[in-house]
Amino acid sequence: HMPLNIPPRFSSAMGGMAFLNANAQVPPNSKREDLFANEVLAGNVPEFMRSFVDVTSKVGNDTLIYYVLPDFLCIGANDDFAHIPLEPGTARKIADSLGCMLPTPKMAYQIWQSSSAKLTPSPNGPPYTGVQQLTSKLIESELRIKKQMSGIQLGSLVAGHKKDVVICKKLTTDASKVAIYGWWYPDGRKIQPLNAFSHDKFYKDYSHGIRLVSRAAKLNGQDCDLFEVLNSVHSELISDEGPYGAHGIYV
Repeated sequence: HMPLNIPPRFSSAMGGMAFLNANAQVPPNSKREDLFANEVLAGNVPEFMRSFVDVTSKVGNDTLIYYVLPDFLCIGANDDFAHIPLEPGTARKIADSLGCMLPTPKMAYQIWQSSSAKLTPSPNGPPYTGVQQLTSKLIESELRIKKQMSGIQLGSLVAGHKKDVVICKKLTTDASKVAIYGWWYPDGRKIQPLNAFSHDKFYKDYSHGIRLVSRAAKLNGQDCDLFEVLNSVHSELISDEGPYGAHGIYV
């Protein structure tokens, strides 16, 4: 599969945690969104996040192979990276520009099942208010994730440390919310059932992860587009909700 089509990392690019610390006082608003998105699109992405890992789904006689980035979206370098939460609109903009999409809930679970490194969720704990959106809370969470990741081979498929920001059928008729799902413990219990009604589309806290999935996939050995699979008789391979309909994914 083709590598991620993103510019090479620029020589003056900051490491991920260094970047978070330098911007710790930036409020979690459109200014921070733009800061994070611009770093990604300019190529401040670690080397290990430029190659895809394959995930296989089988239903009946059909086999779908799709390709996901090994970790949730992060900025920085292999030796200093940081995962970044984003609003679904920003995540979609980045995904679209890279020929990718966000996972469905079923795909998020398949990715977790396929992961060779299943990390343990480590919530920040109360207060469960807007305070969890602050960059300082993201840094707190990242330091705990880093400890868990210390022995893991970069580039192997990792999951369990974030909730997935997902697409789901509800968003095809009402895109005013963010849909989140998952955050699995290694034993298969999950913290977050599918939720597409609690938070508006501008909400993003430290626990939200952006998993990019290449739209270019293989269905029964033939090249295909995952959006088309999602809207076809083969939707069951990646959807528990049936086909998403003629709108595709987004209103």
